[in-house]
Amino acid sequence: MPRWFLTPLLALCATLASAQDGKLLYEQNCAACHLPDQMVVGPSLIEITKLYEKKPKEFVAWSVKPMKKRNGVIEMPSMAHLGEANLLAVHQHMITAAKGLKEKPAVTKDPLARPARRPEIQRMFLPNVGPAAIAVALPGDLNYTFDAGDCRLRTVWRGDFLDCWAYYKSNGKAVATPLGMTLWQLPADESLQKRVKFLGYSVDAAGLPTFEYERDGAQFREKIVAEGKTLVRRFEVTTTKPVTFTLDDATTSSAGIVRNNTLTLTPAEAKSFTLTLRLP
Repeated sequence: MPRWFLTPLLALCATLASAQDGKLLYEQNCAACHLPDQMVVGPSLIEITKLYEKKPKEFVAWSVKPMKKRNGVIEMPSMAHLGEANLLAVHQHMITAAKGLKEKPAVTKDPLARPARRPEIQRMFLPNVGPAAIAVALPGDLNYTFDAGDCRLRTVWRGDFLDCWAYYKSNGKAVATPLGMTLWQLPADESLQKRVKFLGYSVDAAGLPTFEYERDGAQFREKIVAEGKTLVRRFEVTTTKPVTFTLDDATTSSAGIVRNNTLTLTPAEAKSFTLTLRLP
């Protein structure tokens, strides 16, 4: 084959390979946050093209050492590990992929949102709950959060389950939003955190969790279920000493003695009892 023909052919092959590499690198490193025609976590390829179409060196510099530009948007991690040649290939792919597209409205809610598969369990950062929150969607329309830091029920709400978009978009720096109407909640109690130890939870055949924890030397098992317009907390406690709970006006106990909103159970009574929470 003549050299005059071979040289352009090699150049063409190199260009095609670079384009393919750029597409693959984009899919592996960029596509989760940068869609072609829509702002999600980061700007779309359309917007990136407007900023950097004729500025490949600036694109590389920004990718290597990004900085926070926008309120409400997380700072992009450095792409320095890709190297200049690969970043230029990504740049070229983005420009090509954006051609002819029109910008869609920005995504402002969880694109993965769906009705809860009831029952469903989610570990998630939630408002007014510590970082060890466990959210549970019960059969029906009730949901609750169990705080594994305090080892107790913290929030109950009726309606859909969770909108986790703010959490995902901020890379875990924000909290998810419970969907529906809050029916009952307790404030945090840091004094409990020195007295409790969360041991985990098991899930029964119906998909409902039973939480296990220690408190003041006693071994607790707690399962929470919905019964009509009430939430029932079923306890099994192994202890050699009396067990106490602070009750609010909406909560009643199947055993023990209540004085001044303090429930006291003997070790025998604590082996199996329920706390029933009346809901609006």
